[in-house]
Amino acid sequence: IQGSKLLPADQYYKFAKLDNSSNFENLSLAIIKSRIEKHPYVNYAVVKYDGNDKVTVDIKEKNIEAIVFKNEQQLLITKNFQLLPILPFTKQIDYPVFSNPRVNRKLKVNENLNKNIDIITSFKIISTLKYVSPELHDLLSEIDLRNGKDIMLTFSSLPYPIVIGRGNEIRKTFYFSTLWSYLKGNELNSLMNYVDLRYDNHVYLGLMEQGEEKNI
Repeated sequence: IQGSKLLPADQYYKFAKLDNSSNFENLSLAIIKSRIEKHPYVNYAVVKYDGNDKVTVDIKEKNIEAIVFKNEQQLLITKNFQLLPILPFTKQIDYPVFSNPRVNRKLKVNENLNKNIDIITSFKIISTLKYVSPELHDLLSEIDLRNGKDIMLTFSSLPYPIVIGRGNEIRKTFYFSTLWSYLKGNELNSLMNYVDLRYDNHVYLGLMEQGEEKNI
């Protein structure tokens, strides 16, 4: 098995019941392909016979975008908005978190959230960061959707949240990326409590001065 990144290859062997050679007698390439592609992380698999009783399975895993966190549930979400379980031995879970989206029910594995406004908004924010500031995109830790309240962004290297509120999220994300180019490496970073982008055409910085917070 080749191409596995989300899981060690042995986990795919076990899932497809290919870890015991005594069960190989009635296997065919079609059966191997079918078993592998039933795994929730697999988009498709290319199976070929290499001769000398050797079969190669080239796995193409699904593209994971983030982790959705809601009411103690944690699920992976793909670029196609499909929810997947976080399985034991999953290796790559360093994804941003979409926390507290407006969903008034329990989330289900394999369901598609392409009609959920909060999830769509989160994808738009991520896409904007990828385009205007790949560095900020890599630093994004969480998009807290706060069950319909003002959206907050958290970045791993910034000790303060960014409040973007609701509406014009793409434009506000772009504004912050522009501000970040100024703040990066600036001493002002260590004095800040938050960045507030909720108000049109205004950016408010929450600062600490002698133990008290002020706006500029």
